[in-house]
Amino acid sequence: MVFLLYGIAVLAALALLFFFHANWYWHLGSVILALGIGMAPPGWIPLPAAWGIARDVVVGCIFLFLISWGLCAPLFGWAKGHRPGTDMPRNLLHH
Repeated sequence: MVFLLYGIAVLAALALLFFFHANWYWHLGSVILALGIGMAPPGWIPLPAAWGIARDVVVGCIFLFLISWGLCAPLFGWAKGHRPGTDMPRNLLHH
């Protein structure tokens, strides 16, 4: 069950990368934030410790989403020019 939730977090990040474009600094910020979350002592995490394993799963999903969204952005550089399913360039859809 935990791996299913982690997989959903990664797939959601990859889907967002495929369908939407963000500037490079958002991806860099997400990697820095993910590393900060991953290296933070458990006492610093603003979720109740009484959640137990659920807290670990939530933090793990957030970490995996942020790190995969940030690190996989260069892999989706080929999709920058056109949005899937349309003939319209992506930058025209954002204006």
